[in-house]
Amino acid sequence: MANNTSTNTIVWKDWNDQAFLSARTDGRPVLLALTASWCHWCHVMDQTSYSDQRVIELINASFIPVRVDVDQRPDISARYNQGGFPSVAFLDGDGQVLAGRIYTAPDEMVRLLEQVKSSYSEGTGKVSITSEIAGDESAQGSGATTAMVRGKLEEIFDSGFGGFGNEPKQPPWEGIELLLSLYQHTGERPLKDMACQTLDGMAAGLLDQREGGFFRYSVTRDWHVPHYEKMLYTNARLASAYLLASRVTGRLTYRKTAIATLDYMLTILKDPVSGLFYASQDAEEEYYRLPWKDRDASPKASIDTTLYTGWNALAASAFVQAIGVFGTHAYLDYGLRIMERLWDEFEGNARRMPHEAGSTGGPYFLADHVYALRAFLDCYQVTGNPVLFDRAERLVSSVREFFTAPDGGYYDSNFGTGSGGPALPGVKPVLENALLAEALVSLGTITGSEGYLDEARTTLDAFSGVVPGQSYVGPPALRKVEEDEERLFLPAASAWARASEILESGAVHLVVVGDSNHRITKELVRAGLKAKTLRWVVQILDPVEGPDVVQSLGFAADASPTAYLCVGRQCLAPIHEPADLRKWAKPGALASLTV
Repeated sequence: MANNTSTNTIVWKDWNDQAFLSARTDGRPVLLALTASWCHWCHVMDQTSYSDQRVIELINASFIPVRVDVDQRPDISARYNQGGFPSVAFLDGDGQVLAGRIYTAPDEMVRLLEQVKSSYSEGTGKVSITSEIAGDESAQGSGATTAMVRGKLEEIFDSGFGGFGNEPKQPPWEGIELLLSLYQHTGERPLKDMACQTLDGMAAGLLDQREGGFFRYSVTRDWHVPHYEKMLYTNARLASAYLLASRVTGRLTYRKTAIATLDYMLTILKDPVSGLFYASQDAEEEYYRLPWKDRDASPKASIDTTLYTGWNALAASAFVQAIGVFGTHAYLDYGLRIMERLWDEFEGNARRMPHEAGSTGGPYFLADHVYALRAFLDCYQVTGNPVLFDRAERLVSSVREFFTAPDGGYYDSNFGTGSGGPALPGVKPVLENALLAEALVSLGTITGSEGYLDEARTTLDAFSGVVPGQSYVGPPALRKVEEDEERLFLPAASAWARASEILESGAVHLVVVGDSNHRITKELVRAGLKAKTLRWVVQILDPVEGPDVVQSLGFAADASPTAYLCVGRQCLAPIHEPADLRKWAKPGALASLTV
């Protein structure tokens, strides 16, 4: 086969059955290259190692080269990532890992290829290579608690510059939201200080002061040497984090940062045809290092125009949440339009959320469904529209149908049709399961259903044996986490701890009952949305439009506009004035009310 291939380029194949059949038939290992359109070092490796004639000839002659975009196939990245991008993993014909590296320079790549080639027994699949992937058995634990995760965050907190760990420094939005959620509940000032120092450091170092938007991460501990790619999901999640911080702390600077982030998405990443958002903007270092006056005259960094549904749901959540800070409906309208489009995608794809807008068939991913579920809950809490709540519940049904693991929790993917390649081992990610559990707590709070709360508890319990040291449940030695995220900033553990703590202490349920056209109703809703944090679940009930629903939930349908503030079965006296509602939003004000 090698004699028929070009000698000038690597003949890359897709991840499919045929590639692995060729590996088994020809007795050659698969070279899996994990890349991304936004990844600077991926481009460097293309220009160096994968353009080196020695490397090209070795790969074409002795390997089955398979190239995968990690944004398009996060399931493959989750199983074969070697600790960063780009990753190179060598697999046998059944998809088992033989060895792996991250970025590898040309001379080193030649030596690695020769080692793998000589160690691989022709036709038998036997290997004598020492894999660089090693399972971390010390990560296994039992009986994880929120206090345990909080203690770990405090241990690795960088008191000099904010954030967690040293370098590279990743934006820890899940950790920030955990700290702010705990602070809202207890009023402990050190929790707020840790969150604010991190938010301030990121805004000073990672936010593009010229064009807006956050860079993906910092190479240095002080946040001031960015890795220049800008991701939709990074900006969506950080916009949500700064909006939350603005509501919890009242700081104007966080409002401004949120605006800059949302406006970046609208001006740079928005697709004018679909109204959805593009995936990312490339890390073109030369462009970002230009003086501002020269940047204006230069072509902007290139954009990956793929429309990922889950990332768009994250963006929709950020825009919808903005109404609680700014009180205007422009951002809300953007969010609602995004979710209307995503619902069309869901309805047109047999009640499954496609990973890319407009695509059909598998694989399908838990993350896309969970982010959409949470976005519909955000939309419902702001508008009170029962149609949006019904969509959230339908997404839960789809999650149960397509992703349920028999031993508890939910798998990260369901392959559907057309995915090809070897069967991938089942993996249950802590992060997406924790975010799902948090949504289930909201659903249980709104409906009063213990079933949702029990499901949330069961989901979280499935991961108590690996939190905080490991971000998934699955085969040991599966892959290395990108840039050692578990050691550096614990995103999965933070989300798990936040959901666990809210479930344990009880979500704050704010029900506003009143004619939606009444001035006091609008003011109560506005005050509630301004106070809303991750602990607060807002429900707007209009007795004019649905008196039966209001009465069935035990509220008076003919009273003046009223807010009811409850935690579990304990409620405050009915609230009629927005000022009375706002005082209960102060951190620690409701700490005495528990489930």
